Amino acid sequence: MSRSAVKWTGNGAGASGVGASPIEMLTAQIGRLLRHPAYRRGAIVSPLLLRYLPADAGYAWNGEAALRARLTAAGLDAAKLDHLVRNAQDEFLRLRRPADA
Repeated sequence: MSRSAVKWTGNGAGASGVGASPIEMLTAQIGRLLRHPAYRRGAIVSPLLLRYLPADAGYAWNGEAALRARLTAAGLDAAKLDHLVRNAQDEFLRLRRPADA
């Protein structure tokens, strides 16, 4: 399988960090999700996101470097990166909603 030459534009929902690479943005979003007190790996909806989430989580999680290396080695194309960023953001927002919503 060859890698795509598509340039990622960073137009994902809530894209921030001017000049940040898509991998850096995804790593930050996943880190934020993993550190949320209500995070439960088994409650993640996206199978693609679940594939790249580490098993360990919590405020003490320091696996950003390993996660960044793993995501880089995966050779994700622009569409998958955008999907993963959006889903990580959606999961985080879902955790912030009231339980009865």
